[in-house]
Amino acid sequence: MVDRSMNEAAWVRLQRWLLQPVDASSVVFFRICFGIVLAGWAWNYLSTGRVTRLYLSPLFHFSYWGFEWVKPLPGNWMYAPFVMIGVFGLAIAAGFFYRLSAFLFAVAMTYIFLLERTNYQNHYYLICLVSWCLPFLPLNRLVSMDVWRANVHEQPTVSRWVLCLLQFHIGITYTYGGIAKLTPDWLLGQPMGIYLATKSSWPIVGSWFESENAGILFSYGGLLFDLSIVPLLIWKKTRLLAFLGCVGFHLSNALLFQIHIFPWFMIAATTLFFDPNWVRRVLASGNSEATLKIADLESSFRLSLREKALAGLLLFYVGFQVIWPLRSRLFAEETSWTERGHLFSWRMMLRTKEVGLGYAIRNPKTGEVSNANHIKYLDEEQAEKFGRDPINIVSLAKFLADQWEKENGVRPEVYAFVAASLNGRKPQLMIDPNLDLASLSRKEIFERTFVMPLKEPLRSPPWDIPVAQWKEHMEIPELSFMKKKPN
Repeated sequence: MVDRSMNEAAWVRLQRWLLQPVDASSVVFFRICFGIVLAGWAWNYLSTGRVTRLYLSPLFHFSYWGFEWVKPLPGNWMYAPFVMIGVFGLAIAAGFFYRLSAFLFAVAMTYIFLLERTNYQNHYYLICLVSWCLPFLPLNRLVSMDVWRANVHEQPTVSRWVLCLLQFHIGITYTYGGIAKLTPDWLLGQPMGIYLATKSSWPIVGSWFESENAGILFSYGGLLFDLSIVPLLIWKKTRLLAFLGCVGFHLSNALLFQIHIFPWFMIAATTLFFDPNWVRRVLASGNSEATLKIADLESSFRLSLREKALAGLLLFYVGFQVIWPLRSRLFAEETSWTERGHLFSWRMMLRTKEVGLGYAIRNPKTGEVSNANHIKYLDEEQAEKFGRDPINIVSLAKFLADQWEKENGVRPEVYAFVAASLNGRKPQLMIDPNLDLASLSRKEIFERTFVMPLKEPLRSPPWDIPVAQWKEHMEIPELSFMKKKPN
């Protein structure tokens, strides 16, 4: 009985803490930055022709499981979702029809995200998660057009859980990014050493970037940063120093690796860990009298049934986001090789995978084998990236089979010769070349039964022989499908 009452008291204290009003200026600052940064992202896609290259030009798009029905809009209509993100991003920043704008922004952003698997980025996934939270968060009650046009009442506070939910998304990105780096390759300095070696032409530090010590230093520095930054941001005594470290970390990433909006988004989002009233204090030049006076909750507060249901959904969502990224730990194989559990797990910059591949199509009735020109269906960026993920290789194989069947009236067999070098290893076969990929079941694809086990050890120095010469250094198995008799 005592334990139960103590647990109930702890639960009530947690509720009170999460529902306690805090200054809204911090989350409003995030709202403004979020809208502006994403509007800029949409403009970049539109102005550089990336929309055309990635979504209009290709004849085939790599889909996520369960979302194969998501297709590009016809013709110039494909520009509309990016225009929506730009317009509604600015509307979010301005707090103009905020909830509707945030909802439509989330729809457009998620649609674009689901269209092309080869364009997956962890920060796109993060933005999708945050964007679906925004319509439910009251971030338009301060410094917004909605207040100016009297659509909502001005309110200088939000419940603490609003701030905590946003902090959670940023914190889990950092923390799980660090946990994912606890791999043998990363601890031995790869693939960071390979990334840095591409910057060897830089003045002064370029020659050092080629050294093994550079890869080790950056690898352990990134690991320690990711694992420690959230506790350091939470602790008030180290918060400012930790934030300055964040700025330096993300600026160096932007300079070295050109990862688009991610550094700028994370710098703005990390400010959520400062005291909720930091914006108000900065604008008041540190005047302590500018601090908002916030009343405590009444001790007799009670959650309504609706509020309890929403709290339950929120707890489920948070629990899922904590457990889901760890699923790769359930599989014995190397995640960076099979890619099972790689997506949606905050596995950032953990692998370089150079791939050489080709498809062969066999007519089962005649036994005739011909090479397939898969490149004609893809954009240059798709062609460069898709072979890193065995799922994409199978998806394209099934598409090639569909196209060949339409033209010839016979369902063909499709085989792939795929050699890959992971994190500078000597290249080896990644896909069983004698398996008909077009006939694989969903269960076989999920279990990656068609993927050859990774056998090559990490090398020092990394493998640097051109793909065109790989066959001279590999053991090539007999291609038994070439000798199969016609049906």
